[in-house]
Amino acid sequence: MTDVVFIGPSLPAGEVERLLPDARIRPPVAHGDLLRLDVGPGDRVLIIDGFFLQHPPVRHREILDLLARGVTVAGAASMGALRAAELWQFGMRGVGDVFRLYRDGVVTGDDEVAVVHGPAEDGHRILSEPLVNVRIALRRAVAAGVIDDAESTRLRQLCADLPFRRRSYRALERTAPPDAAALVDRFLTWHRRDPWDAKGADARLLLSMAAADDAKLRPAGPEDQPIDNLLTRFLDSWRSRHAGVAVGGHWVSDRDVAAVLMLLHPESPARHRRSVLAGLARCDPADPDVEDRAVEVAREQGLLAGGPAGQDWLTDAERGLDAREAVLRLLARAFGTTPYRSLAWWMVAEPLRAPALRAAARQVAATAMTLNETLLPRTTGGRRPGGRLHFRTEVIDGCFAALWGCPPDALAAAAWDRGFVDLESFRYAAEPLVGYLRAFGPPRLPAVPGGPATGGPAATHDGLVNDESRAGPPVRAG
Repeated sequence: MTDVVFIGPSLPAGEVERLLPDARIRPPVAHGDLLRLDVGPGDRVLIIDGFFLQHPPVRHREILDLLARGVTVAGAASMGALRAAELWQFGMRGVGDVFRLYRDGVVTGDDEVAVVHGPAEDGHRILSEPLVNVRIALRRAVAAGVIDDAESTRLRQLCADLPFRRRSYRALERTAPPDAAALVDRFLTWHRRDPWDAKGADARLLLSMAAADDAKLRPAGPEDQPIDNLLTRFLDSWRSRHAGVAVGGHWVSDRDVAAVLMLLHPESPARHRRSVLAGLARCDPADPDVEDRAVEVAREQGLLAGGPAGQDWLTDAERGLDAREAVLRLLARAFGTTPYRSLAWWMVAEPLRAPALRAAARQVAATAMTLNETLLPRTTGGRRPGGRLHFRTEVIDGCFAALWGCPPDALAAAAWDRGFVDLESFRYAAEPLVGYLRAFGPPRLPAVPGGPATGGPAATHDGLVNDESRAGPPVRAG
């Protein structure tokens, strides 16, 4: 059994190691982190802390994905308590006071668990006080007879009025109005003698329960609400963006691999076209009549009446095609293209997903990353959608027009035939591979099992497989 713990300011890493030896300790969870985990039934993921400003927060569907796979997911103290309160009906287990406050609707604001902290190298040193800690400290003060309910409400409101980045007991002292100064002093004098860190206590409780194999920390079961409609294009694209394998010191995502196969494998256009047409015709891509079936679907939908509709999917040179071929290209492009941000495995024709092809494409992507980092001029900051790493637009376009053997004004159509919705999406996916292509030429990727596909627009690929004098180093699985 593997225990993965996402934690930051709530507890020091050393205390986590003491309470739950052999746990794999991770920084606060963010969007995509759960999708990178290699876990399955019998494993446990314990979420305590999580990012929500510096990085996109962990999505509910990422947690539901783990639950659906039989992984035990439990939360406490901070982001874990918040997500558990939102998903406990589906089998995420919640532990502690903070979880119960959210689950019961006593607390509803995300800011109540928000805390400003230092970097990991500084031990996530806490720089503010979470409001939920103040709330529970006030509750304890009322129980101890130090303050009454009305005074507790006023003190909580004074803290709530402070921006969460500035919340602290010291800030409460400095900003309290004169008529509340004595009340604040009375509460803080007591609290400093008897401090209580509610989030830390909840985190310890969760880790102790895990160490004791508490039966309450169990995977989702029949008593929980079924998880329906989990597998969406959103989840598929998130998986492709974040899941992957480390190769040569680089994290190569499934989306990186998909881009290599779609852009560099010579059979990509034909395989992609048959896959899209088969989906529309509801038949197997290997069906020799797949194109005829797709044309029949188009005829039933009125797309052949008076010539094919959607002429924007055809270049000027293609407008003279016969109606059958024109409508086939239109169908493949209109129903088979996606923006880069949505690129996922479903966009890669199934024959191209063979293990040997995926492993080889992953090696190409890793080599390209190494080139981009070591041999090409470095750029500063993160790469944003539409941004550039190293190359100008005309360099990217010229490289791939030569690779694919098409004139520059036909590049958009060539990108459509490989699944990219427009030139910007194509360029964003293609740019990381330009350095590789200029250094080594096109890679000799393994052939698709089962023989070549037939049909589809011509694609020369400029010797991508057979021209040994120009092809790059062979890339093999393994």
